[in-house]
Amino acid sequence: MNLKSLLLLAAIGTVSTSVSFAQTGNIKKAKTGLAKFQELKDAGTVQLGIPNLKSAKEAIDAAVINDKTKDNAEAWTVYALVNANLSTIDKSSELAKLAEDGIAKAKQLDTDGANKANITVAEQILGQYNFNLGAEEYQAQKYADSYSSFTKALTYLPGDTLVTYYSGVAALSNKDYKNAIERYKELIPRKDFSSHKTIMVDLPKLYLSMQDTTSALEYAKKAAEAYPDDNAAMTQNIELNLITGHEKETIDAITAQLAKDPNNKSLNYYLGIAQSSAKNEDAAVAAYKKALEIDPNFFEANTNLAITLMNKTREKLNVVNNNRKLTQAQYDAELNKIKAELKPVLPYLEKAVSLQPKNVDALTNLKNYYIFMQDEAKTAEINAKIKEVE
Repeated sequence: MNLKSLLLLAAIGTVSTSVSFAQTGNIKKAKTGLAKFQELKDAGTVQLGIPNLKSAKEAIDAAVINDKTKDNAEAWTVYALVNANLSTIDKSSELAKLAEDGIAKAKQLDTDGANKANITVAEQILGQYNFNLGAEEYQAQKYADSYSSFTKALTYLPGDTLVTYYSGVAALSNKDYKNAIERYKELIPRKDFSSHKTIMVDLPKLYLSMQDTTSALEYAKKAAEAYPDDNAAMTQNIELNLITGHEKETIDAITAQLAKDPNNKSLNYYLGIAQSSAKNEDAAVAAYKKALEIDPNFFEANTNLAITLMNKTREKLNVVNNNRKLTQAQYDAELNKIKAELKPVLPYLEKAVSLQPKNVDALTNLKNYYIFMQDEAKTAEINAKIKEVE
């Protein structure tokens, strides 16, 4: 996103380079004003340079309608640069259009390529103008307009990862899933991009929004392959395969990997997720416990194991609650049995909180345990901690 101001100054400031401008008449005056503006802009005092830029505009406007210079490539290049800079300062679509016209004319006349580098600078400035416009429109929740502006910025900044990403985000915010997908897919080869993992994990969700399960599964697999150690990517791949009826294949695939690497905590954890999704609760518990044998500080495994065990007792509680034949004494006796069965869950809940003491979900799970155990003091204590971190 950085504009090539140094290239611009070099082109303007020397007569020996191939991109230097002829030192004649209004072109010379415009070039001088533009150079002074650029110098002040680079020094962080852009406002001081505006009078120079306006002086340059007055001169170059005259040059491009003068019979002697109206077909001069350098004149139109300066015209594009001046108007492009002014458009970003004044946030003017009219000036941006003049800059576009200047670029088109300069390209037409620059048959020997002497002004190519400075034409590129003008295009970059226009790209910045449209990027800024798209950002303002996004903040104003004008998502369709924002997408259009970011897309136009890409015509001047082709392949720019940040502009491509923001274009996809704007389309997504507008629920334009088709264009969001297209933009995100352009970034798949760019694993160096800071938000690459987010893009890979979000693509399957976008396909699901379009009810394209086949593509969702395809890109969930790609995300898992690209980020095998990422919980979100791997969990999404497992869950999508499970909900589409591939329970056995998913469990078999993880089990086969575990046969080669039995002490892989992540694989054991993912097997727990798969078994739990397939309603194989005992197998899920065993897998989570294996993951914790390998790494007792595995936050997600502690959490999932606790939740799985709590769900098992919840099912028993539902049976007791729905049994209208029980006397109060019998009901209390059954409830106490369930409470006793639930006690082994506590160490996992406490461990999760100790690992991430400000995690609201972990604190809420612990609070729910104490609510069920009818421990009002502990419930109040955990509730106070939740309020502190929210």
